[in-house]
Amino acid sequence: MNADQQHMLDLFRAAQLGEPAPPAPGRGDWQAVREFRTWREFRAVVDENTATRRTRWAALLRLLRPATRLRPATRTIGAVPARTPAPSPSAARRDAVQESAGSRADVVGRPAQCG
Repeated sequence: MNADQQHMLDLFRAAQLGEPAPPAPGRGDWQAVREFRTWREFRAVVDENTATRRTRWAALLRLLRPATRLRPATRTIGAVPARTPAPSPSAARRDAVQESAGSRADVVGRPAQCG
């Protein structure tokens, strides 16, 4: 018997006995989760060991998830760009020759032919 069938049976019994209808299945699930969270937070305050243990677990989990703290820094708006060395004179001549030959550099700086 699934939850819906049990609920229908409970509705029938409540109607026969003249009692109020029971709540639908799943209706109070989130309320139960909120009550459990509140109870757990209360126990953490009352029982200092629980709060200490939870803090230690959180620290351990932070260490075990290195991907969240070792990601490479992304460029942000207003960030100072990194200094690049000045191009050598031969590189400047090579770029001028490539531009005049109808090619241009792609995203990573390699020469790419255009149209």
